Amino acid sequence: MEYDTRQKKEVIDMLRASGGGLGARELASRLGDVGLSSVYRILSQACREGLVAVSMRGRERIWSYVGSCSHHLHGCCSSCGALVHIDEAVSGRIAALLETEGLRLSEGAMISLLCPECSRKEAGK
Repeated sequence: MEYDTRQKKEVIDMLRASGGGLGARELASRLGDVGLSSVYRILSQACREGLVAVSMRGRERIWSYVGSCSHHLHGCCSSCGALVHIDEAVSGRIAALLETEGLRLSEGAMISLLCPECSRKEAGK
């Protein structure tokens, strides 16, 4: 049985307020009174519930709050960690392209990408 706790609320609220993604260690550090193992447990539970999605930034797992917007894909900027909501029509086209190869996106899939701002910065190098 899963429980909603004060610690879970604090973790989810911190992710929501971040406007992007955070690593578990950073979350635990910012929260102070929530231990790292509790943060991992809460994030895993929230991921199963569809509240958060996980992506990779380098070698670190980045957790992002996605709430109840499961009708489209999300991306996580591999440079700054920003959460990007991908338009529903574009999400559908991506899913259709994958299906032509016999592939299917898993529930809560997060695409690693560069956000528009980081793309512009990288193009200007």
